[in-house]
Amino acid sequence: MSRISRLFSFSARRRAVTAGVLALAAGLFGPAAQAADWPTKPVRIIYNYPPGTGGDVLTRTVADGLSQRFGQSFVVDNRAGASGTVGVETASRSTPDGYTFLASPNAPMVLLPQLRKVGYEPRDFKPVAGVGEYVYGWAVLPSLGVTTVAELVAMAKAKPGKLSYSSPGVGSATNLRGEALNILAGMDTTHIPYRGGPEAIIDFLGGRVDIMLDNIHYPYVKSGKAVMLAVTSSKRHPDFPDVPTMAEAGYKIDLPTWLAFYAIKGTPDDIALKFGTAVSEITARPEIRDRILSVGFFPISETPAALAAMNEREFASYEAWVKRANFKID
Repeated sequence: MSRISRLFSFSARRRAVTAGVLALAAGLFGPAAQAADWPTKPVRIIYNYPPGTGGDVLTRTVADGLSQRFGQSFVVDNRAGASGTVGVETASRSTPDGYTFLASPNAPMVLLPQLRKVGYEPRDFKPVAGVGEYVYGWAVLPSLGVTTVAELVAMAKAKPGKLSYSSPGVGSATNLRGEALNILAGMDTTHIPYRGGPEAIIDFLGGRVDIMLDNIHYPYVKSGKAVMLAVTSSKRHPDFPDVPTMAEAGYKIDLPTWLAFYAIKGTPDDIALKFGTAVSEITARPEIRDRILSVGFFPISETPAALAAMNEREFASYEAWVKRANFKID
C-alpha cells in the first residue's frame, strides 16, 4: 500500500476498523478495560514540537474534533526540544490510563534512537491513527536568484559552505535530508538548527538562512515571498502542480515523515481503539482532509497494524541513510 493513501470508501474504512480491532486483540496494548464511559475527564495530547508548526495545527484540529465528539476537553500540550524526543520522553513517563496520548512525527521513533541514547523505548509506543505524510518543499527566497534544484546545486558547488539550510534540530529527519542532498549532489551546504518551524521561518524570511525544507513556508510560496524548487513526496502536491518532486529533479531521497497518534505502553486496549477510531473518523471528513492538504500534508488512513509495519520499514530506510551519510550527533 502506498504511504499516500487513497480516500477510503465507507466499506473500506469499515474493513480498516475491523483490522484495527484484530490488531489490538492480538495484544498490541495492555490489559483490556471498559471504555464505555471514557472519557470522564480532560485528555492530554502531547505534541513534541512547538506551536505553529503544520503538525501542531493538525493535532489541534483533531483535538477540537475529539472535544466536540466526546463532550470533554482534549488539550494539546506542546513539549518541544531535542528534535522531538523531549515530548516522547514526557509521554513515556505518563500514567497509561487512557488520558494521555502522543502526537508525533515518526522520526523520534525511527531516526533519533539510532543516533543517541533516548529516554524511552520506541516500540513502547503503538500508533493508533495516522493523520498525514509531511510534504516538505525545498524553498529559497526570490533574492537568491535560483528557480530550480539544478540551479541551487550549481550555486552551492560554486560557493562551498556558503549556503545554509534550516532544520528543527540537530539529528532531525530534515537535517538528514539536507545531508542526503549534499551527498547525492556533491555539494556542501551548512546546517542551521532551530527548535522548530516558527523560529526558522523568521530567519528564512529575514535572509539569515538560504534554504528552508519544511511545509510551514507554503503560504509564503503562494504569496510569492518564497520560491519552492521541489517537494519531497512521491507525487506533486495538488496546490503546487508545477513544482516537481525531488525524484523528478534528479535526487531520490526516500526518507518519509508522517504524523500519527500513539498510545503509551499499558494503555487499555479498548480505550486506545476508541480513541484511534475517533481520530480516523475525524480525519476522514472532507473538510478535515482539505485542512490536512492545506498545511502541507497528504492524508493517510492506515490501520494501527499498517502504521506499525511502516515504522519498521522506515527504520531500515533511515538506518541506511544514517550509515551512508555517516550521520551522527556531535
